[in-house]
This record gives sequence, C-alpha cells and structure tokens, in this order.
Amino acid sequence: MNTEFSTSDSKITDNHVSTKYITFLGVLVFLTILAPALLHTNLEEFIIKRFNVEILDASLFDAVLYLSYLIVGVGGAVLSNKIGKRRVFISFGSLGSAIFFFAMTLTLNYPLLLVFRFIQGGFTVLCWQTLMILVLDLSSPLNRGKNMGIFGIFLALAMGGGPVFGGIFAGIGDLVPYYAATIISSIVTIGSLFLLIEPKKLTIKSSIIDNLSIPFQEPKLVIPGLFNFIDRFHIGFILFSLQFFLQSVLHVSPETRGMVLGLFATPYILLQFPVGKLSDKIGRYKPLIIGSIATWIIFSLIGISGSYGLFAVIIVFMMLGVSNGFTGPPSMALVGDIVKNEDNATGIGFFNLLGNIGIILGPITAGILMTYTDFVLVFIIAGLFELSTLLFNLFLIIVVFKENPFSIKPR
Repeated sequence: MNTEFSTSDSKITDNHVSTKYITFLGVLVFLTILAPALLHTNLEEFIIKRFNVEILDASLFDAVLYLSYLIVGVGGAVLSNKIGKRRVFISFGSLGSAIFFFAMTLTLNYPLLLVFRFIQGGFTVLCWQTLMILVLDLSSPLNRGKNMGIFGIFLALAMGGGPVFGGIFAGIGDLVPYYAATIISSIVTIGSLFLLIEPKKLTIKSSIIDNLSIPFQEPKLVIPGLFNFIDRFHIGFILFSLQFFLQSVLHVSPETRGMVLGLFATPYILLQFPVGKLSDKIGRYKPLIIGSIATWIIFSLIGISGSYGLFAVIIVFMMLGVSNGFTGPPSMALVGDIVKNEDNATGIGFFNLLGNIGIILGPITAGILMTYTDFVLVFIIAGLFELSTLLFNLFLIIVVFKENPFSIKPR
C-alpha cells in the first residue's frame, strides 16, 4: 500500500505527499459527492409528484441536506482535531450515507423523508469534509493551490457528472438514482478502510475551546469563508432552480436538465488545476476578484437567455462555469495560508460553515423568488448577491486588514 502511493523517497510525508496519492483522495471525494449529486435532476418526479407537495416545500429537501452539512460539519471538524484522526470519519461517514440513501426509497411520508435526508447529509459531510482536511494536511505553501486544484477537479467532476448520470438513472426509474447512490457510497467505505493512510505528523488539539476559538484568533478566515459562502449559495440556487427553469421555460426532460448541469461543470473542471497552480504564484485574491465579477455579470444573464432557446442557455452556463472556475481552489488554499497546520481541520470547518450557510440559503431563496417573481428577475437578484459579497470582502481586505489584494502572495 505504501509503495503504490509513495513519493520519491518511498514514503508519504506531510507536505511532500505524492500527486498520485492526492489523486486517490480526489477519486474518493468524487465518489462521495457524486452520490448526492445524482439526486438533483428528478425532484419534480421523486418529490413533488410522489409526495404531492409544492415547489417551496420541495426546496426543503435540499435545504435540510445543507443544514446537516452546517451542523455536523463544524462538530466533525472539531472532533477530528480533538482526536487527531481522519480515516474513521471518512469510513463512518460513507457507510452511514449508503444506509440512508437507501432508507429514502422506503418511505412515502414527506417529513420522514426530510429526517432521512438530514441524517444522510450529516454522514456525507463527515466524509467529504475530512477528505478536504486531509488534502490540506498533506500540502505545503508551495503546492497548496495545486493540490486543492486537483481536489477541485474531482469535486467539480462529481457535481457536474452527478446530474448527468442522475438524469439517465431517473429516466430508468424514479428510485434508481437513490439505489446508485447507495452502491457508490458503499464503494467509498471499502476504499477508505483498506487504502487510506493517516498523516504521520498530525498535532492533536484536545481542547474543544481551543478548536472553536481559531476563527477568533485568525479573523481573516472570514474572507475565504465569505467567498465560499457565495460560491455555495449559487450552487444550491442553481441546482434547485435550473431544473424548474428548464422545465417551465424550455420544457426539457430530466436527461437534458442533467446535460445542461454537466456542460456548466465542464469548464469549471478544466480550470481547477491551472487556476489553483496559478494562485500559488500570483496570490489568491486576483483570481477570486476576477471570477466574482464575471460570475455577477453572467449570472444576471441566465433568465434572459431562456427566451433565446436551449443553446443560448447552454452557452451562458458554460460561461458561468468558466467564471466559477476562478474561485474554488484559491479560496480553499487561502484557508491554509491563514491558519497553522495543526488548525487545518477547524479552519476548513469554519470555511465550510459559511459555505453550508450559503448552500442552505440558496435553494430556499430560489424557491421564494420563483414563487413571487419571474425567472429573469430571479437570476438578476442572485447575481447581485455575488457583487455585494465581493464588495464586502474587498472592504475587509483593504480597509479592515489593510492589505493590497493585488500583491498578496501565499505564505
């Protein structure tokens, strides 16, 4: 096992881990995120028709998932730092996910379905967040952006490929995506049990108070956290609203809805590694600012593009994939630039806390806006959230922390 994932000196050491092993961790996160991403293309068929609920009620299906990410994500990060272990959280999380993906197929009671969804989300976040922490554990300032870029590639592949395959599975049967998610999560459990290696130099921070105080000791963590907040707000917003937008405006099938999400993810995937590596050289803020401005402009065009047909929608979403590709790896790597190595878990926990708040608010905001206004205004308002978050972050960087965002280099 050590030989397969070895560095040039035949052993894995912190901050000098092989790209091959980082890629293996990427495969695990791909499978972990792929499983829930399969479920994003047939909410109309699986929830609204099966349980006879309204669109706003259906938005709770994703909202409770992300609420569990928020609650369990923070607790999992603190506990991981406290006991100084990673593998147990990944194995336990993937196993629990598999059980509750299957449990969701066994009920016709909507409140109970939401309970199962919440529990599934808690297990899932334990798995993918700990994989993210593990990549940061095994990175240095010289390769942090690159490694997060590799991680981001597999994360984006799952988020983009999940709806594509989910649409295909949903075409076979409404429950098939859930069966597939169960099998995929089981594969992660087996892979993590037999192939994962704990970091050799992992500092244990046993005090819960010490772990929870990291954001107060390093207040600059709010900057990558806010970038993650708006990124994931828009992910939740898109995953929920796009399927209804495509169905209502263009009357397309679940397979086509999945294809559009997959095409959105393609440029995002391709940019993860080069943008992450570039941020190791030029700093994190430049790509974050460029990506945020472009995302604001392009997001505002989504609703308008619907009147020009499916091809126009696809072009706009591919452009959005390009703009989003500039923000993922730099914001993740920025966490590692700010915190000490022994605080990686808590730093990532806080980063994901703000991201999870965003992804909770995304589908709920989309559901409210879709209830009271048209799709053109829905996406313009969502774009303004991007602009306002960028302006607030620039205020923090320049005025509060007195830094020049165009000269910062990774530490």
